[in-house]
Amino acid sequence: MAPHYITGEVFPPHDHNGGMTPPEHVTEKARLRSVLRSNRAGLDPIERHEQSHAMAGMVAEYVSGLLGSSGGSATGHAVVTAYLGVDPEPDTAPLLARLHALGVDVVLPVCEPQYRLSWTVWTPGVALQRSVRAPVDEPVGPRRTFEELSGVRLILVPALGVDRSGQRIGQGGGYYDRFLARHPRNRADAVPRIGMVYRSEVLPEGAIPAEPHDQPLDAVMTADGLIRLRTDDLPV
Repeated sequence: MAPHYITGEVFPPHDHNGGMTPPEHVTEKARLRSVLRSNRAGLDPIERHEQSHAMAGMVAEYVSGLLGSSGGSATGHAVVTAYLGVDPEPDTAPLLARLHALGVDVVLPVCEPQYRLSWTVWTPGVALQRSVRAPVDEPVGPRRTFEELSGVRLILVPALGVDRSGQRIGQGGGYYDRFLARHPRNRADAVPRIGMVYRSEVLPEGAIPAEPHDQPLDAVMTADGLIRLRTDDLPV
């Protein structure tokens, strides 16, 4: 079993709800994760840069649509949960700036004990500090739980790959797996959950092993635009 990509520790496979993940799924996910990491690292830096900027524009356009006919200006209290991309992930810096310019409150995750996430407001120039739990930078400021946020219109989710059924594979840290499981799509207050990946990381349906606890994404954003993965009444 591969060690945890952050801590180096080896944990038994689990489904974040107390069950055990089938060994064959662990093996397949580890293999797929390795391939996707290698492919991503091999992308030309200029191509990654261009795709990241294109994604920023696509997400900003989508959020403007969510905010209605005001053209994306501030609408009282619209919140988007985003994240700071770590190279070679898609660079989210242009996206954060675009969202802020729309008048949206942008909040970024902070890694907490027991693989939980809290959220801190991001603004241009905000102080950042290195997480003590993950190889990422986090904004400095008051932390809130997701339940304490109001007006969330969109959850942007990092991923190594997303398949056409909405299944996501991440880096293996488990933070977003647990977060999404605690906030399932069938809740009355559910909002769209959209992954962000490079074009080549949208995979065929069934490419990512699905488990009962998995929380599929509603859509995936690439440099070419939004790919809807679900057919329900969420605004995607």
